[in-house]
Amino acid sequence: MPRNAWTGYGRFCPLARALDVVGERWTLVIVQELLKRPSRYSDLASRLPGIGTSVLADRLRKLEAARVVERVPGSVGEGVVYALTDRGRGLSDALEALRRWGVSYLTDPTADGGARHEFDLHYVEGIDALRDAEFGLVIDAKPTTLRFSHGHLEQAPGAPADPVLTVYTSSAFMDRWAAGTASWDDGRASGEVTLEGPGRNWDTWLAATGYLLSYDPETGHA
Repeated sequence: MPRNAWTGYGRFCPLARALDVVGERWTLVIVQELLKRPSRYSDLASRLPGIGTSVLADRLRKLEAARVVERVPGSVGEGVVYALTDRGRGLSDALEALRRWGVSYLTDPTADGGARHEFDLHYVEGIDALRDAEFGLVIDAKPTTLRFSHGHLEQAPGAPADPVLTVYTSSAFMDRWAAGTASWDDGRASGEVTLEGPGRNWDTWLAATGYLLSYDPETGHA
């Protein structure tokens, strides 16, 4: 642990000042969640597994102080929710650019020099009811393996040995998906996303890759 809390870059520079406000760990992920919808503190905590309540409280406090986030009355029975201000919503384009830049690291586990990556999907309600499974993701003919187990997803290069479903698409579609202008279902409808394996496993894929907010084990749907 550092002896003193980080207080910023100390540079007279717009990028440095922006990072002083939103550059700490978890901060932009919180903003991303609030771009989707205003949220109660408990909802943010459940959708951001691993953040820790003290860190979440600290980041929200700093975002409020910077007038990026505000507390507003929620609907009846909801109490107070956190919402982005106009200044906070001004981060939308920057976050879209970061998602589009980062999608190549999401689809290629070796792009950052690592061999594999693991993701915690416990922000998906009901995810522990999903059975373990192996999937394939092929982008521009380059395969990766996705292994789901106990609420976690492991990604490794290469084709899977025994996938329940393999999803094929292109980097062009993934760019639009990352930008938020196309969904997985849009890709299937347009033919830009195709499947190898039983179509009934599509919702399992969506849950196992964290795309759904909730998973119903009774129906297999969100």
